[in-house]
Amino acid sequence: MRKVLIVDGTHLKNVYGGVLLVATAQDPDHHHYPIAFGVADGENDESWTWFMEQLKLAITDVPGLVFLSDRNRSLIKAVRLVLPEAEHGYCIWHLSQNVKGHVHNNKDTFAFKFRECAYAYTVAEFKYLYDAFRRKYPSAAVYLDKSVEEKKWARCYFEGDRYNVDTTNSVESFNGVIKNARMYTLLPMFDFIIAKMAEWFNKYRKKAAEVPVTVKLVPIVEDVMSIRCVQAGFLTVDELNSFFLEYSVHDADGRVYTVDMARYTCSCEQFDKDKYPCVHAVAAATFMTSKAGKEVHLSEYCSKYYLVEQWALAYHRTIYPVPHMSDWVVPEEVRAKKILPPDFEVKKGKPQQTRFPSVGESRGRGKRGRGGGRGSGRGRARGTGRARGEGLAAYLCGSGSSSGV
Repeated sequence: MRKVLIVDGTHLKNVYGGVLLVATAQDPDHHHYPIAFGVADGENDESWTWFMEQLKLAITDVPGLVFLSDRNRSLIKAVRLVLPEAEHGYCIWHLSQNVKGHVHNNKDTFAFKFRECAYAYTVAEFKYLYDAFRRKYPSAAVYLDKSVEEKKWARCYFEGDRYNVDTTNSVESFNGVIKNARMYTLLPMFDFIIAKMAEWFNKYRKKAAEVPVTVKLVPIVEDVMSIRCVQAGFLTVDELNSFFLEYSVHDADGRVYTVDMARYTCSCEQFDKDKYPCVHAVAAATFMTSKAGKEVHLSEYCSKYYLVEQWALAYHRTIYPVPHMSDWVVPEEVRAKKILPPDFEVKKGKPQQTRFPSVGESRGRGKRGRGGGRGSGRGRARGTGRARGEGLAAYLCGSGSSSGV
């Protein structure tokens, strides 16, 4: 499993509130792989520090560990305190939403342009794109310069190996899967999460076993390599040094890239960062095959984390459900403890349905109903939290659905 952990918190919807803190990885075929989860009273310094301490017991502070998250201050502080050797990057999507608040028109185009800068593989490409971005959106660039370091979000400057994991989409999607379970009390919610993990482990264990033995790479990378093999056929390759396996590859756009097959690098830096061959490396490998007279397997130039063998190993253990409470053997000292539920306050109005914005993200006002404009006085149910004209029945039995992310 790639050493990239995606961390986030999501609010619980039961009567006691609290947050579910989640750390997930992404398997090499881009599926959810939950690592740890826990419940705390909120996303504060104490909660995130406790969560990171428990997480460290399970994974240890291994070299090359990378965290990816939004810019929650308590989370950033906890990672730096508990796992100081780990690199910490920020979710590109969240950051693009944060910065959108600093422009007034074409916000979606702006967010796309920002992500284009963030995804640049080389420093030269980044500087070219970011200079154009800075000229077009000066206020947003000033905000970025003041609030976040480039090495935290720009792929070309990031100091760790985050592979192609650039967003917290994996944990956001996991939160969406459990959106209904977040309304349960703790034990039923945990039972649901464990059951879902058992389902995923069984599903992908079988998928890994179904891959033919002749196929070495996980399906998603195998598909990418198949496409790049076709594209590589249109490139021209010159041999620079047969002893050190260095090649010059001429792209269709007229650019020339230097590929070092011995060191698994290319001057486009896609080979270096994604940890599997770019189209230029595929072209060089094809050239090597024709010169050596024997087939060169692209799997030899991929990170071990993309091999089917490693994928199968990630799911070889069975996730068992927790036995029924009647089967539990509880020590007497635990039975003697009196655990009281936390104090809670019943909030007025309709419960929160959408996700809470992250640090720096624009909160917005949402859509207004007809006649609900500022100062009109019409359609506003003051102090009741009820929908206009629907009465108590609509308040108690409304058809709105929760967002879960």
